[in-house]
Amino acid sequence: MTSDDATVTEETVGQRIRRLRLSRGLSQRAISAPGVSYAYISRIENGGRKPSLKALRAIASRLGVDPEYLETGSAVPASKERELRLADAELELRMGHDLGRAEEILVGLVAEEVPDGLEIRIRATLGALMARRGENQEAVRQLEAVVASGGVRPETRPDVYETLSRAYLGTNAHVMAIKLLDGCIAAVDEDDRYLTAQIRYRSFLATALSAMGALERARAVLDEATERAERLGGFGERVAVHWERARLLWMEGDGDAALSAIGYARALAEIADDTLQIARAHLFSAQIENYQGRPEEAGPHLVRAERLLEFGDDVVDRGVLRAEQAKREAKLGRGDSALELAREASKLLAEHVRHAPNAWHALAMAHVALDDIDAADAEYKRAVEALCERGQWREAVYVAQDWAAALRAAGRGERAYSVLEQATTYSQRVPGAREAEQSAAAGRA
Repeated sequence: MTSDDATVTEETVGQRIRRLRLSRGLSQRAISAPGVSYAYISRIENGGRKPSLKALRAIASRLGVDPEYLETGSAVPASKERELRLADAELELRMGHDLGRAEEILVGLVAEEVPDGLEIRIRATLGALMARRGENQEAVRQLEAVVASGGVRPETRPDVYETLSRAYLGTNAHVMAIKLLDGCIAAVDEDDRYLTAQIRYRSFLATALSAMGALERARAVLDEATERAERLGGFGERVAVHWERARLLWMEGDGDAALSAIGYARALAEIADDTLQIARAHLFSAQIENYQGRPEEAGPHLVRAERLLEFGDDVVDRGVLRAEQAKREAKLGRGDSALELAREASKLLAEHVRHAPNAWHALAMAHVALDDIDAADAEYKRAVEALCERGQWREAVYVAQDWAAALRAAGRGERAYSVLEQATTYSQRVPGAREAEQSAAAGRA
């Protein structure tokens, strides 16, 4: 430990200057400067004078420390310390390790109200954290304040606008989401330097439109995004567009077409050597295969995804992988391994409300494979309620149908019938269901 690391809480400014000067082998004359004589420094060290800001800056420069350290004894200036705390919270959010700790840091930073220019970044991070937890009202409050401040622009912070649009969707404010994204598109369309953002915002808009059932306009917006992605020639942008097209096809109920679209996205990611996107494409493919009752076909996708994610550290990716592996094991009658995998998935996804129902569905299937219908019933109920709360109607229908089948197989026909009635109600809320109904009616006429 050097003398610079000594306990400094009881030091005066003069004592601190003297300690640092001596530790560096410097005389008072050596650290003097124009307007800051060695005699003046002597009086500061002896406690006879309080140094001016100009003197502190000059002396600090000679001693190689921050002026704030001379004044307070803190090796890290308060402004830097706040930025380090913020960076710590951002890392926790990105890694998904301890969201509670991240929230505590961010709430503390907001409460401090220090005019250091970090407020926008703090609130943007807090909004993203709230959205991840499913606390969409609070996410909207934080992110609307960020957008209203003028401190972020659609051209430079698409992540903020995407998160706000998803929070709007999470509170059933679909019109607000679409209005926000239309405004972003208008802003970035003014300059072709933002071609990547033009593609990205159209992908976000397609998600919002499909969530409210405007599938025809969603397809048109994706066509615009595809045209721009082809013009740009970037693999990453083209992967994103085809990924969104796969989601749209899945929401329309065409699982095989969705698999085809995600297969094309995966091929582009392989050309670009984007390991993470390749792994996620395999995961999405496995999810579709599992939902459609084809566990054998899901197997190769899961094997490839696990191999590609072996050195990754994304909690959601690992959680979704374990959930899909558990479902496959359950369908193949391997209840013990299914339950172990499902429990791991549930633990990994506990704080990720968008994905947690997937783990609960896996737990339910594992309990079915182990002939524990009561435990399965509770997990199915939890999963379906969470999916409905988030407006994930397509997934709610699939899980409810699986639930009803499990109840029927266990001899609980009346309960199964009740669940099937629920599934029918949910199916009417699936985006595009009304379109399909009207189309079928026109065909019959």
